[in-house]
Amino acid sequence: MTKQQVWKGAGYIYLQAISWVISGYIFWIVMSRIVTTEIIGTYSALVSFAEIFANIAILGLIEGIQRYLGKSFYEQDLKYAKVYLKASFLILSFGIVLSISIILLANEWITSIFGFDFNLIIVLILLTASSALYMLLDSVIVSSLRTKALPLIMAISSTAKLSLSIILGLLGAGILALTLGYTLFGQLLSSALFAIVIIKLFKSTSTLASQKSKDTEEASLKHAFKNILVASLVSWVPLLIPTIGSDLGTIVIYGSKGSYETAVYFIALTVVTGITGIVYSLFAIALPALSGMKDGRKTLTWQTMRLSALVSLPFSASLIFYSKEVMQILGPDYIGGALPLQLLLFSILPVIVSTGVDTLAYSYGKYRLSLGLGLAMTVPRTILYFVLVPQYGGTGAAIAYTVGSIMASAFAIIIARKIGIKLYWKDLGLPFLIPIGVAFAFDISQVHFIVGIISTVIISYIVLIKIKILTKVDVRESIQILPYNVSDPILNVLHKVDRKLKLF
Repeated sequence: MTKQQVWKGAGYIYLQAISWVISGYIFWIVMSRIVTTEIIGTYSALVSFAEIFANIAILGLIEGIQRYLGKSFYEQDLKYAKVYLKASFLILSFGIVLSISIILLANEWITSIFGFDFNLIIVLILLTASSALYMLLDSVIVSSLRTKALPLIMAISSTAKLSLSIILGLLGAGILALTLGYTLFGQLLSSALFAIVIIKLFKSTSTLASQKSKDTEEASLKHAFKNILVASLVSWVPLLIPTIGSDLGTIVIYGSKGSYETAVYFIALTVVTGITGIVYSLFAIALPALSGMKDGRKTLTWQTMRLSALVSLPFSASLIFYSKEVMQILGPDYIGGALPLQLLLFSILPVIVSTGVDTLAYSYGKYRLSLGLGLAMTVPRTILYFVLVPQYGGTGAAIAYTVGSIMASAFAIIIARKIGIKLYWKDLGLPFLIPIGVAFAFDISQVHFIVGIISTVIISYIVLIKIKILTKVDVRESIQILPYNVSDPILNVLHKVDRKLKLF
């Protein structure tokens, strides 16, 4: 497995994440005109519950399967890959049953506190099962590094679920238009397409791996089940804890402030999670690659952290001074989410640091350190949610979320010293500070927010080039991870621009 293969796989995941962000924002712009903020608030609480229960159901399989499948695909050992896949589905089946049982046992409590009727409980169960299946199948494709189909699947499912949601919304389906149309249908359609890709993947790989499999000791389902269960369970709590830390804020707001303020905060959080989703997409491909490597793990981890900062920070920093305008696109009811959005945007740099160190620690099998990182993030968030949300609502939840991210990054710095990875703060800090200064100048000059955001990003990258934080090699390698029919024309244009303007 070459570095180019890793970055090429990351490129398709990056395109998938970009497609998800764009389609999601379009969805909320459209649905904010069709359904009320109360419906969106109820939907956000329902989805937050589903994400927590889905992560209970997945039993940490995302990390476990990426570690063992990533190694199997790396060694072209298809026999073991198939056995590990079977073991994963067995574990997932048990996890889904466990999660559904918890939901049914907590039915009365959820109904009394949050006002969900039994129909919404059924929807919650369906969302939980479909989300868990979606996550498992997606992680299988990521582990193989054959991620070319992911952007296309995202485009197909996004178009289909947006169309269905609009139809159901116009017919007055309300909360069902969002949950059944957008979330459930989208996940099931994506899962079906994932399954097709996985079947083709194993067929296309079988010829290459046949000789390797003949020389391999007979794969045992029991052995694979034990290995992947141990690797998954030790990452289960570290994975579940950040999910609770992220989604609990929405649930606490819904329980204490109602559906309107929940909707406003949820939209602001969606903007930020869309950006961090791009960051996570790069580390998602790094974990199976790191797990299959013997040397160069720290170098690849740092390169991924640096690339994540260069990709996400200039844009996220440019939004800080235009958060009001960004939220107002969805309508005047959502302007109240401007301050929470500003606060949440400050969490992205700490998330990059903590996620990078956590990914490296897990690839080394240092599960306790990974658990400690999760607790460092979630414990402060959880405490502050219950302290701040009742009084400050969405703003309090945003403060809690960002403080938790900062605490996790502080703990990550300590872990980084223990495992010996150097963090170069100039390369991480300047991609955030430079656009902050540029955006502030545009804001006080009262430049239109669209012009301000685009200009901030462009000027920031030019400055980063001039001070050699962003190099020609960075640009070339970042673009080369894209499909050839996309990367080649872009590289040709940039080469001509650089030849005239002498940027580098």
